[in-house]
Amino acid sequence: MRRRYDMMGIPGFRYLQDDEIENPLLVAEEFFESIDLELFRQELRMFFALAFNNEAYKNGKTHEASRQISVHQVLTRFLEMAWLIQKNENIDLLIKEGNPLFQTNGMWRRGGFIEVDKRMKNDKMKYCRVLEDEEVNNVRLVFEKLFLYKSLAEWQDELDMVMFYSLAKTPMADECENGHVSFPMHEHLEKLLECVHVIHELRIVGDEGWKVLPVEVTIKNKDYRYFPPELIMSILHQQELIPV
Repeated sequence: MRRRYDMMGIPGFRYLQDDEIENPLLVAEEFFESIDLELFRQELRMFFALAFNNEAYKNGKTHEASRQISVHQVLTRFLEMAWLIQKNENIDLLIKEGNPLFQTNGMWRRGGFIEVDKRMKNDKMKYCRVLEDEEVNNVRLVFEKLFLYKSLAEWQDELDMVMFYSLAKTPMADECENGHVSFPMHEHLEKLLECVHVIHELRIVGDEGWKVLPVEVTIKNKDYRYFPPELIMSILHQQELIPV
C-alpha cells in the first residue's frame, strides 16, 4: 500500500487530513468530540484480545467488525499525531509546577505501583491510570519510548496485522512470530490514549481552544469508511463478508 507523502522522505500518514498534519492537536479535539475515553479503552483491550485468541473466544464475545476497523483507524491517527508532535518543538505540552494538572508527591512507585486511589480523586487526571507522574507532566517522554520501540511505519504495519487477525478465525500468534508483542504494544497504546487526554485537558480545555483552533476552522466528519484496499479485500475474502 502506498502511504501519503512517502515520496517526500517522511513517514506516510494514512488518515490525517491536511489541516491535522499542519496542526496535530486537532486530532485530540476531534476524538473527544465523539468518543468516550473509558469506552475506547475497553475497545482497545477487546481489539487485542480478539486478535490473539481463537475462534471459540471470539464467538463468546459480542463485537462488530466495523468497530474493530474504527479502533484501528483511531489508533493509527493517534500514532501519526504523536509522531508529528514529537518532531515539532514549537508545540508546548510541558506541564509545569503550579499548573493544576501537574502531578507529583507519590502518585507513582509506592512499592512499584501507581496509587490509583489518589489519582482517581483528581477529576481531571482520574483517567490517567498507567502514566507515571513525569509522563503526565511531559507526554513527549511517552512518545520517545513509543517510537524507540517501533518506527511509525512499523506501528502502522503491526496494527494492520492486529486488525486482520481480530477478524480472522486463527489467533495472530499461531501464524506469526510476533505473538509476544501483544502486551508491550497494548501498554504503549494505552499510555498513548491517556496522553491524548492530557493533551486535551492542557491545550484544548485549558486554553479553551483558542491556541489550537484557528477562528475560521470547521471540524468536518472524518470518513471512517476508508480503509487500505489491499487489506480490506484480504479480510473480505477470508471472512466471506459482503461489503455494504
